Amino acid sequence: MGPLLKGQWAIAACVFATASIFAMVYWVVGGAVFPTDDAFINLHNAQVIHQGHDENYLGVPALVGATSGVHLALLLAIEKATLSDTFALYVLGALCGVSYVLGLFFSCINVGCTRREATLVALGGLIFAGTLFQLLNGMDTGLAMAAVAWNIKLLTDKRRTIWLSLLCGIMPFVRPELGLLSVGSMFILLRDSGHSSRFKISACATALLSAVPFLVWYWVDTGSLIPSTVGAKTYYFADRYADWSTKLLFVSLAMARAAVACFPLFLCVRFVRPRSVGILLAVFAAIFIGSYFWKLPSGLSHNGSRYLYIFAPIILFAVACGLTSAARAKTLRFIGISAFFLPLAFGWQLSNYWTHITGNQKSLYDAVQWINENLPDRPTILVHDAGYVAYAGHVPLVDLVGLKTPAAIEFHKQLTYPSVGALRPKAISAIARSFDAQYLLALQEWNETFGLVDGLREEGWAVEEVYAGKASAGTPASDVYRLYKLGRPASTTGQS
Repeated sequence: MGPLLKGQWAIAACVFATASIFAMVYWVVGGAVFPTDDAFINLHNAQVIHQGHDENYLGVPALVGATSGVHLALLLAIEKATLSDTFALYVLGALCGVSYVLGLFFSCINVGCTRREATLVALGGLIFAGTLFQLLNGMDTGLAMAAVAWNIKLLTDKRRTIWLSLLCGIMPFVRPELGLLSVGSMFILLRDSGHSSRFKISACATALLSAVPFLVWYWVDTGSLIPSTVGAKTYYFADRYADWSTKLLFVSLAMARAAVACFPLFLCVRFVRPRSVGILLAVFAAIFIGSYFWKLPSGLSHNGSRYLYIFAPIILFAVACGLTSAARAKTLRFIGISAFFLPLAFGWQLSNYWTHITGNQKSLYDAVQWINENLPDRPTILVHDAGYVAYAGHVPLVDLVGLKTPAAIEFHKQLTYPSVGALRPKAISAIARSFDAQYLLALQEWNETFGLVDGLREEGWAVEEVYAGKASAGTPASDVYRLYKLGRPASTTGQS
């Protein structure tokens, strides 16, 4: 409790500054808006739990498409205290931001930073690599970053406590990849000679008991102990069997951009201490990057490279370690040089955020409103962005990726995945035929990247554009959602 009692002013400053930034953004953008469609998958999942059924993805349980059970549970809890579900999701993002900043603050204190230094590093974590905009995305990114920050804090306490094992039990349900960090942290805790066998047994029991509610929830709702989202993306994007040069290019570009965004502060990672924590974080990073290289290298660039942001608290902790070591002078030089690069990274994320909320998301809102007003017969619509159209729309949907339509995964597993995407049009055609899809709603960028319309036409479908969602002036054509009417291939018309 020492740092808590002695650093009250610093804690208050961290909380107040973070909350003020979220309040300011809320005022500037005009409410609780989100730059990604995935945020609305979270809101739709909560809707399904409240309603007891899914009127859009018929027969699909709420947890299908929910990568983070913890994030969904927190959203449901906050919704009970607010009048608006979108505001509840925004508040959750703000709370994750506060938790992330406080985790950084206490981690810095643990390695010897003064309260002033710890406050500056913690609040700098909002600017670092444009992290703020990842906290504003309405997804589980901020919660995952907060979990990593607090995991480091609990690992570096003078005496590790049962809170570490509690967090370790929960982390795999914040983000599945954090299971690696959870296992490693428990290994360090159990090898700690300063704890009795009784404590270690209690720690294992605590980790297990904190995990059980989520394991049961997933099993009862989906019949699986783990979410299916990573598998769906793996089979759809089909990077696993791409040639090594292509995979290396995907990962290299993502890592190069990340390196520029956090240059030169990432060089501080060699200052991390204690040694056991440094080894754990290095192994975690290697396995994380290696697994993406192996199965989904393109995923490292998705949603503004959001999956890489779990390394932000690790790098900032490394900076704190550098400031409190013999390398302090060198670390200060790194911080000085970073002043030229952090605005660049912040600008990238700001541009991406603003483009999305004024461009493709606005286009999507307009397209869904048009569907609600002009398609009263509720035709089945094939979609690739499965969130907002389900949240605000009232028509049956089929998610061609498989995040919200698990049956679609099997088509990609059999066709798209082993062919490295070459047979993706056949898989999408089979999905559309299987569910008797009558329309396709697609972002032009996805259409161009994956050849959705051309692929369906090659498979014999008649595809006719009927509406283009309206967006802000200057929005590129690639950021516009378009609705297409589908006509089944003549040879399959009337078949089931």
